Amino acid sequence: MKKRIALLLAAAMLTGILSGCAQPPAAQTDPAQQTDPPSSAEPNQTDSIYAPYQGTELVFIRHSGYEADWMTEKAEEFYQISGIRVTVEQIAYSELKNKILLDISSASGAYDMIATTEYWLSEFNEGGWLTDMYPLVHNSDLTAAAFELEDIGQSTLDANTINGQLLAMPWKFNGQLLAYRTDLIDTPPATWEEYLELAEQFTTSDMVGVSLALSPNSIMDVYLNLLYQAGGTFLSENSTVCNLDSPQAKEALEFLLELTAYTSGGATNNQWPESAAVFGQGAAAMYPTISSQIGNLVDPEVSAVSDSVGYAELPGGVGCLSTWGVAITANCKQPEAAWLFIQYMLSPENTQELVVGTAGADIPVRSSLLLSDSFIQAYPHYAVMNAITQAEGHTWTYPKTTATTAIMEALAVHLQNAILGSETVEQALSSAKTEIEALLNG
Repeated sequence: MKKRIALLLAAAMLTGILSGCAQPPAAQTDPAQQTDPPSSAEPNQTDSIYAPYQGTELVFIRHSGYEADWMTEKAEEFYQISGIRVTVEQIAYSELKNKILLDISSASGAYDMIATTEYWLSEFNEGGWLTDMYPLVHNSDLTAAAFELEDIGQSTLDANTINGQLLAMPWKFNGQLLAYRTDLIDTPPATWEEYLELAEQFTTSDMVGVSLALSPNSIMDVYLNLLYQAGGTFLSENSTVCNLDSPQAKEALEFLLELTAYTSGGATNNQWPESAAVFGQGAAAMYPTISSQIGNLVDPEVSAVSDSVGYAELPGGVGCLSTWGVAITANCKQPEAAWLFIQYMLSPENTQELVVGTAGADIPVRSSLLLSDSFIQAYPHYAVMNAITQAEGHTWTYPKTTATTAIMEALAVHLQNAILGSETVEQALSSAKTEIEALLNG
């Protein structure tokens, strides 16, 4: 089972899907028993694994939000048991990448650990700025058997590995799936034709058939999912040729243009949270979404349709996944101490706590949690995620290159031009191909 799950989880993804982090609704009752945090006021000096590193001070940067607050709590707990002080610096997501790059590329950088998606790893490691974690992970003097490394999907580790070096330890993944109104739709669409028929049927003066996130930060996610559903590919295996001149690329963009006839006005300005709000307000029948937005759909405080949300695979049966993880910088003077903190924070028990605290919005990379009957019962979207992960080939990947961000920006510009009518489908795809190949081979 784990091997089959591992086949799906390796995916480098887009900034749009990565930035769609929603504040979770109030924590639900834990489907499994939780462990109370340590209550001692002073660090525990008895655990020999921590003894050589007591008094170490580390700085960890990540974007602000619920997870950052939770990780700050874990850092305080960790100090109580280890004597290793970890300061969690929170920053706006929009500023995170640039601030990290400026810091880790300097020999005097201040950050010991960073939160990152695998989408950024090639850029973050361009100058050898990250630490290979495999020697730490496989050191039995540092890594306890209770960490259960084998419980983590191998391909999530592979997604964070470059040239044989594990550059980040993943803790969650985001994925695309279809949310739909169960009070309106009995059977979700399984094909593009059914998708269009339902979208047209439910587009009225009061609502739209589908709420789409077509901003420059998310349109690539939507289009590339369609491209892979059509059987196409984005780049050649060696990442030197862009395949947007294929029949599948044209078919996918033409279908997206058809679908936009049944979405809300201004969809080209909507990121994932805005398109979630359209659905949550009862103004859309369907919403191709990412898992981190589910909290906005099921929280009755923000969603008028919280009791009538169903989930399904996207028509075509292809989903995309992307991990978030913690990396240790090359500037870290005590990488062993940093790994001890990461190991503690991402233990099976603490990962379970995070899942519950986000009401299932955080999809764990640990197979034992993803496949837990109690979690599937508490968080119905887990069953869909399980169905996707159990089907070989139900994924698509992004290139790991130092130009990936610029490549996605170029693609987004021309996709929007096609939707807004300033370029034909053929012109948009041709222009995007030319610009992307220049970035790949420049």
